[in-house]
Amino acid sequence: MRQAIIHAKLYSLSSNHLPLRGRELGSLEILPDGALVMDHGVIIALGTTTEILSQNQFDTVIDVQGRIVIPGFVDCHTHLPFADWRADEYRRRLFGQQYQEIARKKGGITRSSLQLGARSDAEVAQFTEQLVYEMLTTGTTTLEMKSGYGLTMESELRQLRLISGWKLSLDQRISATGLFLHAVPPGLSRQEWLTIVRHDLLPRAHEERLIDAIDAFIEETAFSPQEIEPVLQDALRRNIPIRLHTDQFTNMGGTLLGLTYQARGIDHLDHLADQDIARLASSNTVAVLLPGASYSMNHTPHPPARRLIEAGAAIALATDFNPGTAPISSMPLIISLAVHLYGLTPEEALAATTINAAYVLGLDKEVGSLAIGKRADLLILDSDQLESIPYRAGHNPVNQVFVRGKPVTLRSATSNNNRQI
Repeated sequence: MRQAIIHAKLYSLSSNHLPLRGRELGSLEILPDGALVMDHGVIIALGTTTEILSQNQFDTVIDVQGRIVIPGFVDCHTHLPFADWRADEYRRRLFGQQYQEIARKKGGITRSSLQLGARSDAEVAQFTEQLVYEMLTTGTTTLEMKSGYGLTMESELRQLRLISGWKLSLDQRISATGLFLHAVPPGLSRQEWLTIVRHDLLPRAHEERLIDAIDAFIEETAFSPQEIEPVLQDALRRNIPIRLHTDQFTNMGGTLLGLTYQARGIDHLDHLADQDIARLASSNTVAVLLPGASYSMNHTPHPPARRLIEAGAAIALATDFNPGTAPISSMPLIISLAVHLYGLTPEEALAATTINAAYVLGLDKEVGSLAIGKRADLLILDSDQLESIPYRAGHNPVNQVFVRGKPVTLRSATSNNNRQI
C-alpha cells in the first residue's frame, strides 16, 4: 500500500558523511513543507509536498499539518533482556551506598543474573516484550539487546537465543550484542571465566550467528584492559564488531584500548581522559553517552559532551536501559536529560539518537534517517518545534509511530512489570 505523509516539517537526518560530528551534528537540514512516500515497508520518495503530490498516486495521504516528522529513535545501548527490577538497590544508593559496594555484596549484575535464572523463558519473554513495547510507544523503532546477565555459558547463550527469536517476532529492528565480560561469575576465578569466554562462549555464539557485536565492561568491579584485550583480538579475527563500557567510575585506559581495536562505540566516558578526546575526534569510533545513568545514579562528573563535539568527535545517545543504574526506557527523556545535563542542543541530541546511534550498530544503511530505500521507520511528533522534546521532559511527544511503513496502534500500557523480588 502506497502512503504519503504531506505538509511535514521534515528532519531527514540523511548524510553522505557518517558518523555526524562536530558542527554537522547540530546543523540539520529541515524540509519545511516536506513529504515522503512509503511502499512495501520502505521509503520510495521524498520532496516538498507540492512535488510529491504532483508526481505520485497514493492509497493513503496523511496530512500532518506542519508537525515534525523524524526517523524512529535508535537505542544503541540497552541491557534487555532482564527479568526483574532492583528498586531496593536504588533506595540504598539514595542513602549513600555506592554502586561498587552494592555490586561487591552480590547485588548489581550478580543480582540480575539470579533473577534471570529464576524465571522461565516464557516469563522472561513476557516481562521483556512489555518493556520493548513501552519503548515503541515513545518512538524507539530500533534497539540493541545484550547478554551479560547470564554469567554462565549456557545462560549467556540462552539470552542470545531469546534475542534471536525476538528479531523475528517483534516489530522493532533488533541488534544482538554479546556482553560476555560484564562481571566475574560467582564461584569462578577471573581467569577461569576469561578462558571459557575465549575458547567456548565466543566461538559458540559466533558459530550459531547469535551476535552482531561483542561488548565488555572495563572497571575495578569488572575487568581490566589487559584481561579484555585477548578477547577483542579473538573477535576481530572473526570480524565481529566491538563495543566497550569504560571510564564510567574510574579511568583505566579503556578508551585507548577501544580505539586501538576500532570499536564502533565506546560507552559511558564519565571519566574520559583529556588526551582521549582528541583521539576520539580523529577516529570513526562513536562516543556513546548515557545521561539516564548519570541522572538515575546522581553521578558526577558527566562525560565531556561539549568538549567532544567541539573537538570534532562523533557522539550518540542511548538509554542504558537496565534494572539497576538506568531504569529509563524513553528516548525523548534521554534527549531532555542530554540537553539539560550535558549541554547538547536539541538538534545535536536528535542526530545522536537516530543516525549516529544507527552507525554504532552498523545499521546506518537501513535505519536512522529518512532516505529512499531505507526502512520506513518514522515518527510524527505532536509539535512543530523540536525544542518541545527536551522542554516538556516526561511528556511523550510521539503522536504516531510507523514501523516498516505500518502505523503502530499505541494501546495503553498495562503490565505486571512492577514486581520486585
